[in-house]
Amino acid sequence: MTALQDVIRPGTKRGLDFVVLEELRKRTGIMPNEVLKFTMSEMLCNALDTDATRIDVNVKGEGDYVELMIKDDGSKRLSLEDVKLILDFENKASSKRGFLRISRGYLGNALKCVFGYCHALAIEKELAPPDIIIESGANRYTVALKPDRIKEMINSGITLTEKEDEKYTSFTVKLPAGPQSCDPSLLKDVVFAISMVNPARQINLNIDNDSYSFGCSEKTEQIRQETSVSWYNQKQFETLFNDFLRARPETQLKEFIALFRGFTSKNVIREILQDFNASNHDSETVQFFPATPIRDIPQKRVPQLFSLMKAKAKAVSSRSVASVLGCVGEKAFEHVRERQGWKRLGYTKIPASRVQCQCQFFGEPCNSLDHVEFPYLIELAVFDRQDDNAGLKVYQCVNFMASMKDIFNRIYDVNYHLGRVEITKDTPVTVLLHLVCPVLNWLDYGKSGLDE
Repeated sequence: MTALQDVIRPGTKRGLDFVVLEELRKRTGIMPNEVLKFTMSEMLCNALDTDATRIDVNVKGEGDYVELMIKDDGSKRLSLEDVKLILDFENKASSKRGFLRISRGYLGNALKCVFGYCHALAIEKELAPPDIIIESGANRYTVALKPDRIKEMINSGITLTEKEDEKYTSFTVKLPAGPQSCDPSLLKDVVFAISMVNPARQINLNIDNDSYSFGCSEKTEQIRQETSVSWYNQKQFETLFNDFLRARPETQLKEFIALFRGFTSKNVIREILQDFNASNHDSETVQFFPATPIRDIPQKRVPQLFSLMKAKAKAVSSRSVASVLGCVGEKAFEHVRERQGWKRLGYTKIPASRVQCQCQFFGEPCNSLDHVEFPYLIELAVFDRQDDNAGLKVYQCVNFMASMKDIFNRIYDVNYHLGRVEITKDTPVTVLLHLVCPVLNWLDYGKSGLDE
């Protein structure tokens, strides 16, 4: 059964945006020479969101194209319906984006952007748009994108063939060789940084027969991906509720309430609904039960449901931030140091919380429904390497993924602070700054930087 968190919701229907270069660049915020790095990063993110323990990344020249294949040993197998859902270009967003929780993905519908880039760049180069190959278990899906300029939609031709079940899932795409290609060392850096914040995964990278292996079998804490009603304002909650109302109106009240941290108990759900029913107006005779479908909840009552849940929500204490959000941890970074043969590790972990509210209450509880309070965690690992002539290496990571940009520049100038302790661009030091946070404010749609 499809998890509630993964329900696809209706979005703005402009399917051709995914095969128009200008629209893709607005959506992703990347330059032409970053397309291959973006493609690899997003496909790798897709594999990391499974239960895979081993992920293989293969990059090679293939005539006029650069072929990228990412394979994982996760247990999830893609059916034909799953593939059709991935290729539904009419739905531009999913309810995952409405959830405030830890998630590796930077973009909604990242795979659609990847597939669209393969098609649009080939057209720009006057090349035949390449097929997309998806293999999962005993099935191979050969996908051809077919834009219909008249109807302004993208049809997808999917050919299904059977093969030997090799217990893996893989995605293979091709990008035209040229400006969108990038220095192989940059690809290696991206995979290395991703492996450092996902130490339990074995990631193997092969670039034109040069092989690298990252990660280990070290067991680390999994991302909990919890969400709390305390992290939402009223408008955000109503939007999320309506997303589920459009996509799955039969969702029961108890199922929706239980999505939020602290509300899985039957007794707590019963208490919330008792208060919800007790506040009915005299003219209302409808009673709401745990099994009541959310389609039967009047829109005017949604803010009240939010208010009752918010009153019962408990904030995350500082000592439990790491366990609620997940973290890499000093032990895992120490294993990185040992494998690389580096000299020393300096590590610090800072758990904290942030309040966002229009009202300013000092020392008193705030009853505003727009009062938002959420936790975050900062991990800083500084590795003192041998003098290898590679100089300073700085990696910026958010929610267990390496970022594509200098996203902390607005809120924290990393190089300035390193300079204050006499670490220059020539110093053999590797710095990894990792932010884990369920509520992120980006500067633009392409997510090229974090706001304060």
